[in-house]
Amino acid sequence: MTTTKGASLMIVRFLAPGALFLMAAAAAGCFNSGTLQQMQEANQPYSISPDFELDRKWRIAILPPWFRDAEFPSLYDRAGLLLMKPGNFSLIDRSEVARILHEQWSGGPRFIDSHSAWKLGRHMNAEAVMTVRVVEIRHDDFFKASPEQRDARLFVKIISTDTGAALYYAEGSGSSFSGADEALSGALTMALDPLIRKARE
Repeated sequence: MTTTKGASLMIVRFLAPGALFLMAAAAAGCFNSGTLQQMQEANQPYSISPDFELDRKWRIAILPPWFRDAEFPSLYDRAGLLLMKPGNFSLIDRSEVARILHEQWSGGPRFIDSHSAWKLGRHMNAEAVMTVRVVEIRHDDFFKASPEQRDARLFVKIISTDTGAALYYAEGSGSSFSGADEALSGALTMALDPLIRKARE
């Protein structure tokens, strides 16, 4: 269970320098609300292609997230749940994704590059394919008294199966005192949040 003191330390330690600057500037009254919102959006680590038309529904296949020798099924489920919320995306069934991976890759490689993901998506009759690349899971020595503390960082990419071009690319980071799964969940939520908000507009 996270203590109040521990939570406060985590918040201070993991706020991005850009976010701290924006908070200080806002407190000083340097920007109006419109300018501040534009700067906050520019500070977010994501990019949406103008070809990603979110006024219609997209049929998306999510490929299983891997990190080193471990697969994260809970992260796959979390990605599906988040994408379903705005109503702009329908998902290829997980069993169908697994079947195609088994047929095409003898169970699926640990790392699938963008070109391979594009080809797999076409086999699944998807309009786009989403990959989740976990790049870091670690314990921060700053929290030696909390052995379950974990930091996680990942990248989400959505690729058009028509053109092979990236439609959405984002980085997410998360921290938790309850282990890697919660840290990864927070990182994924951060990475997909700009897309979810844009889809709801």
